[in-house]
Amino acid sequence: MTMQRRNEPWNCQWCEAPDTGFTTRNGPAAAVSDLSADMARPGLAFVSRAPRQPEARDTQPVLIVTTSEVPGYRITQVHGDVFGLIVRARNYFSNLGAQFRTLAGREVAGYTTLLTDSRNQARERMWREARARGANAVVAMRFDCNEIGCIMSEIAAYGTAVTVETIQTAGNG
Repeated sequence: MTMQRRNEPWNCQWCEAPDTGFTTRNGPAAAVSDLSADMARPGLAFVSRAPRQPEARDTQPVLIVTTSEVPGYRITQVHGDVFGLIVRARNYFSNLGAQFRTLAGREVAGYTTLLTDSRNQARERMWREARARGANAVVAMRFDCNEIGCIMSEIAAYGTAVTVETIQTAGNG
């Protein structure tokens, strides 16, 4: 990369269009319009994007169990292993406060909340991956927790994504 001086001619590294550089017109409010004008000279433009739509909520339930089988259901298809992972860190002052609490032997409520929220997020990410694969259940779900560098916690939820269906018996079907 080379340093470019103001009003020194140069060529765009992608399209090789000649340009004389970005010139300011006094004041920060003009910066965006200046940039737009300077981009328009060689035929470049900002890409307008449609307003971001809220993400559709998947309301289809996914049964998550820690057992290898689900009583009353039959596994009809195995979609493979799925997991959800999250790494979280507390800030320095929270860690300092936690150290004082451990001296008194009390619960560190901030960490309890952090780990509870982290487990729920990891489980939700695993659930989303299972749904994306077409599963309606996760069997043999487990959590794994590790510490990274004494300042971060890694939480992983993992299991096997499957499709289950209710077992039909003579009395109910």
